[in-house]
Amino acid sequence: MGEKDARAYAADMVAEVLGKMGFEPKIAIESASDGDSGAFVCMLTVPKEDSKLLIGQYGANLSALQYLVQHLSRRRDRDMKSFMIDVNRYWKEKRSLLEQDANEAAHKALATGRPVLLRPMVAYERKIIHTVLAKNDHVETESSGKGEERKVIVKPSSLL
Repeated sequence: MGEKDARAYAADMVAEVLGKMGFEPKIAIESASDGDSGAFVCMLTVPKEDSKLLIGQYGANLSALQYLVQHLSRRRDRDMKSFMIDVNRYWKEKRSLLEQDANEAAHKALATGRPVLLRPMVAYERKIIHTVLAKNDHVETESSGKGEERKVIVKPSSLL
């Protein structure tokens, strides 16, 4: 399946699943901002009251929706590239806040000389924290915990 076909198929799959749930989003396909040439984002625009239900607490419903649609898409095409589903730019705004949280945690860890434990996060959020702080030679990150309690620990490199 070509890249354009994969994008169209993913958009159709999102529309079909959400249609069965009673939603009628506007769907736009955008290239991923992380530089992966095959990755893309299905950007959904829905009324605010619908977005709360689709996103859920800390993006849990949105993550579940993404998992479902990716699974269904890969049943048709095993080589389907990863794609994200975003509702009303939730992940984009969340990424900005997570980058800020990562930098604040690094600053605090360096100022106190002690590890900083962040709140439990879904895999996508933890990945952002790790990626942002990988550029900082003065701190190290690691994930700790299991399941919904998995969180990132930010430590000064001097503690390692």
